Amino acid sequence: MAKSYKITHLINFNGNEFEFSPFILGERQLNIKGIPPDPQTKIMKARDRIDFEDFDKYIIEHEMEETAFGRTYDSSFSRYIRKEYINAYTSKNCKLFILSGKKRFVLDFCRISKNKNDIDFIVLNIDMGLLLSKLPHVKGVWFRFQNGLVRASALMGSDLESTSDFQRFKNHGDISTLSFFYEYSNAQHPILVTSDGTVVLYNTYQEISYELELVLEIYKELLSDIIQEETSRKIV
Repeated sequence: MAKSYKITHLINFNGNEFEFSPFILGERQLNIKGIPPDPQTKIMKARDRIDFEDFDKYIIEHEMEETAFGRTYDSSFSRYIRKEYINAYTSKNCKLFILSGKKRFVLDFCRISKNKNDIDFIVLNIDMGLLLSKLPHVKGVWFRFQNGLVRASALMGSDLESTSDFQRFKNHGDISTLSFFYEYSNAQHPILVTSDGTVVLYNTYQEISYELELVLEIYKELLSDIIQEETSRKIV
């Protein structure tokens, strides 16, 4: 099963706040008795340790409002609060804050974390054209188009760069994802990188520490010098 790791630049993360009990992000007042709270985000220190560099693991319990029609036996609803868990990995030495979870919830967590003093990180954009120039071959690519009826299209296969479709899409659209094989530790790893700084691992690995090692390797060798930080500091 593929796993995604969204890379951000760490500015401040006070791990002591989350060490011994769940911490509600941005919460500074008590909830009114009898009124259910709005969607909340809790952060807590994970019990399992990461044996790689100085990375620490945290669990983010993130809630997000969803619109849907349904019922809970005795009552109907048109919206509800959905809860998902995001794994977060911090490294002060590498100055990285890496998020692993479902994309919609990771992006929403980045959005609601804006202007919070407890945690401060900068989301990234990848220059996909420069990434393409670093890769000897790609196995798949998604393009986004600003004009026309077709807003997105994908190409998959061998020798994509030499095809007329690839050249035509590249001239009229922007690359949003690139799929390729990356050689590391005497093995070929199928990888996908997205323009928002996410590295997707398609292989299954036994240790999280090895996954982080591979993600960090790709970041250092392919991405670190072609990154643009969000000028707004956080996703809006």
